[in-house]
Amino acid sequence: MSRHYDVIVIGTGPAGLSAATLLTKMGLNVLALDEQQRPGGQIYRNVEGAGEARLNLFGPDYSVGLELVNEFRAANVNYEGGASVWQVEADGRICYSKDGKSSRISANYIIAATGAMERPVPIEGWTLPGVMGAGAANNLAKEAGLTPKGKVVLAGSGPLLLLEASILLKKGVEIAAILETTDLIPPADSVTKLPQALMGWKLLYKGTTMLWELQKAGIPHYRGVRNIRALGADALSGVEATVKGETLNFDADLLLLHFGVIPNTHIFRQAGCQMVWDEKLRYWYPSCDSWGRTNFEKIFAAGDGCRVHGAVAARHKGTLAALEIACCLGMIPESERDDLAEPVLKALRQDNLPRPFIDAMYAPKPSHFTFENETVLCRCENVTVGDVRKVLDEGVRELNEVKIITRCGMGPCQGRMCGPALAEIVGEYLSLEPDQAGLLVVRPPLKPIPLSEVAAMDLGDGGTDGGNWLLDKK
Repeated sequence: MSRHYDVIVIGTGPAGLSAATLLTKMGLNVLALDEQQRPGGQIYRNVEGAGEARLNLFGPDYSVGLELVNEFRAANVNYEGGASVWQVEADGRICYSKDGKSSRISANYIIAATGAMERPVPIEGWTLPGVMGAGAANNLAKEAGLTPKGKVVLAGSGPLLLLEASILLKKGVEIAAILETTDLIPPADSVTKLPQALMGWKLLYKGTTMLWELQKAGIPHYRGVRNIRALGADALSGVEATVKGETLNFDADLLLLHFGVIPNTHIFRQAGCQMVWDEKLRYWYPSCDSWGRTNFEKIFAAGDGCRVHGAVAARHKGTLAALEIACCLGMIPESERDDLAEPVLKALRQDNLPRPFIDAMYAPKPSHFTFENETVLCRCENVTVGDVRKVLDEGVRELNEVKIITRCGMGPCQGRMCGPALAEIVGEYLSLEPDQAGLLVVRPPLKPIPLSEVAAMDLGDGGTDGGNWLLDKK
């Protein structure tokens, strides 16, 4: 039997939590779906289960999540954890899998609060055991309190790389080195953005304090690093990199990679939302208005999934989307919507003050990346950088043509891990910006599910939409 809701919220990070809580308090029938077993998203992962020691370790920015989750629980939002959304349609229908069973449901409105993901950058040896994302290490610490053993090297760029180093330092982990690809000389446009950033001084103070603590601990910290390589035969044994022409080598048991974060856009792309390319930050995001409405009336984007601005901004963007939907459903008039939105917009502007400076400081540049032919680009289908360049040599000129011929991006992750780098490689070869090389097509199911699950689905009153229902979506 079909199920219909006023609003379905996908994701229960800060944006999803704030949106679902507010809408439910207004009396709407809301369903929140989340892949995790507990609400909080990645930033507030397992915050309900964190003891005092873990809350202290991750600091007040993490503890704020507990207040949001408690408010979400108190509102009695319909919540399904462990639910993997694998199809979103512009008319408000959703397919998702939970406990080995897929369901098709619908809503008047969908808020996709899919958050952000680490920018995957293939380097030589990144498939070795002992190499993982810094975000993954952070998640393991939040979820299970795990701490890395042995010597750890952190490599990449962005504030979260330094934040993870700071956390590891507090846990007593031996950090062999921090290798930053960020340029030695700050970009000129960052200087012009500094005065505005100082108006949001708390974030800058936090970053400065973090750097001072790392320096005080005597951790080797290099900037302007290039040619990062993970060394080893069957597992990681060391890390190599160059700085100003000098080769550096470090023994390492664990290499944590982090090259900034990008919006997680697969749901928007699969639904057919219009996408926009951010030339400076080199990522795609869904086009939407100030309330989060995409080009589809029923689909809203909230949080870092529609540009990365951090957890606080994500919470505000979730509130704005909820207010607009409440207005559309007749729960509040436009005047009340605007009155309620005014302090939220003010807080959002205040929170975003340092963002242009941070973006300028850590903006990725093609010169930061070196893609060797032997490096595995698509981990799902074992496609190397050289395989891609070979078909480019043969005359292929479009990203999806490369995908069809090489199978790069056709695996279970649907190009999440290889898509951004593939665009950079094709763009570099053709002397074009990556957006001009195309954008990988995303098809359902978004996540691997057994065909038996699809066959057993109750499609509800909407019928089958034809005998080749799923194939029609391709």
